Amino acid sequence: MWIVLIRVLPPPVFEVLYTTTMPPRQDSEEDTLGSLEHAREALYSPHSSVRDRASFRPPEEHALPHAWEDTGLPHEGKKHVRLATIFLGVSFIFFLIALGVASYLFYFGSSSVSTDKIDVSIQGPITIAGGDTVPLLITITNKNPVAIQNATIEVDFPDGTRSATDILSPYTHYVENLGTLASGATVTRSIKAVVFGGAGQTLTLPVSLSYGMPSSNAVFEKKLSYALSVSSTPLSVSVDALSETVSGTPMTFTVTVRSNATIPLDNVVLSATSPIGFSLTSSSIPSSNSNFYIGTLAPGAVKKIVLTGVLSGQDNEQRVFHFTVGTAASAQDQTLAVTYMTQDATVSIASPFITTTLAINGDTSGNTVLTQGSSQSVSLSYTNTLPTTVMNAAVSIAITGSAVDYNSIRTTSGFYDSVHHSILFSKDTDQSLASLAPGASGIGSFTFSTLPAGVASPTVTFTTTVSGTRVGQTNVPEQITSSLVRTAKVGTAVSLSALSSRAGPFESTGPIPPRAGAATTYAILWNVSNTGNAVAGGVVTAVLPSYVSYTGKTSGTGSFSYDTASRTVTWNVGDLTETAQAQGAFQVSLTPSTSQKGASVSLTSGASFSGYDRFAGATVTATANPVTTETRTDAGYIPADALVQ
Repeated sequence: MWIVLIRVLPPPVFEVLYTTTMPPRQDSEEDTLGSLEHAREALYSPHSSVRDRASFRPPEEHALPHAWEDTGLPHEGKKHVRLATIFLGVSFIFFLIALGVASYLFYFGSSSVSTDKIDVSIQGPITIAGGDTVPLLITITNKNPVAIQNATIEVDFPDGTRSATDILSPYTHYVENLGTLASGATVTRSIKAVVFGGAGQTLTLPVSLSYGMPSSNAVFEKKLSYALSVSSTPLSVSVDALSETVSGTPMTFTVTVRSNATIPLDNVVLSATSPIGFSLTSSSIPSSNSNFYIGTLAPGAVKKIVLTGVLSGQDNEQRVFHFTVGTAASAQDQTLAVTYMTQDATVSIASPFITTTLAINGDTSGNTVLTQGSSQSVSLSYTNTLPTTVMNAAVSIAITGSAVDYNSIRTTSGFYDSVHHSILFSKDTDQSLASLAPGASGIGSFTFSTLPAGVASPTVTFTTTVSGTRVGQTNVPEQITSSLVRTAKVGTAVSLSALSSRAGPFESTGPIPPRAGAATTYAILWNVSNTGNAVAGGVVTAVLPSYVSYTGKTSGTGSFSYDTASRTVTWNVGDLTETAQAQGAFQVSLTPSTSQKGASVSLTSGASFSGYDRFAGATVTATANPVTTETRTDAGYIPADALVQ
């Protein structure tokens, strides 16, 4: 048996170590050694017949080399080393190129333009008072390596902003073309504007810079904004009113509008929002859709608006009134364009325990207009509306105001306290007030006079206070009181006079005395005199008889017009200030008939004046007698000159 020992080397090399011949295995019980043991003994025995190992080697040409020997064949490891070296070299070259480009850009810059390299800074106040002049300093710096072209800066201001140089001019947009900005150039611009806003409001001013590149038609833009916080408002509003009223009784609001601005404010408007159940009965200035046009307010000026109305509702209900002040776009459009402040007034509705009704000259409407220098009659009725008796009821009326003649106050059913200027109705003057049963009523009255002309803004205020003691459900006496305030205004008095004249202001023609069938001209002179409050829209009218014609010659203030259909002459006097006077004249031609012989004839009908009292909020009227041919103011006039011949 042959045994071949092989030394295994890394493939594909292996070596045959030796071969030997193993004797045939003897299969006997005494042969206790395995075949491998016999081979080992044969191999290491000194008498072994194993040949020299070299004799078993294969020929040289077939010998396999060792792994560590250089066989001359190409080795795979060498190929991998060459590729890595090439890759490393290429990477190193790319790194050098990138480093060079980065160094060039770092030291010499780039020719591209970036908005991040254009610095726009705004310096100015961050907190302002509404109506202040706001200065802004805008600085633009071009940090790009090349110039930018057609640079334009724009700033948008809030609505209502005015020019700092001309406060009447709106100034809502600033724009300026800065031209070309070289690399590294800086441009500074100073802007001033009068900015308005409500207290606590934050205003945002959008700012933009647009520009172009030398080699491109594209327009680039950089945007930013500047915030302004308004600490105070240029207009403020406050409300003075009762916090509690009785359903169905008149109540008064005194709304005060104040200018906090340093410049005049135009088109100031107060807007009132009333709750359900309120009906406005009068106001100190005309209203348009709950907007009250105030007009122009000078710096620091104060304007008071008095509103009177009736609030109806259920017991214990609360109603909220909103009063907003601002400016309108124009006097024609009184809708608020800019709102500055809103003030609320909460009024609770309570059921009266004693209702009172104040009648001034029989008028209970709450918007009574009194006459200057005349006697006024006041009556007060009261009724217990509680289901229980009111003990020791007392009704007091305090009378105050610039138009009251306190020495003229008289009462027959009450007591006049001249120290406090009040009239008291109590159990001392009316025994029924000691115990006023449910549903019981009474009445008290007094008179007073208003002062004559010459008082500015004449008013009379009546403050009614009702008090008493009632027994509640727990039989504990309870003091109960209520009050009501009512203000009456004194209107102005306007006088109108009318007369005829031959002396002027026109050249007269025709016979004197007038003759039947012949034309004679006369001048009709009208004079209007205002003794009190300012009057708006004064107009005088009169009708001409059929035998009198209108020549068209006029003179004096205002303007004249004639309606041929109605034969009415109208003189538009216009506005009359306090204690102002106005005169006007027009010429007529008289052609009398034979039926009028022996009598003076009328040249116009009775003239009438109509105007609007701005303070009292009422229409003012006056009349004058018809004008005849009796020219009594002419020099040398005799009664016979007025008779038709």
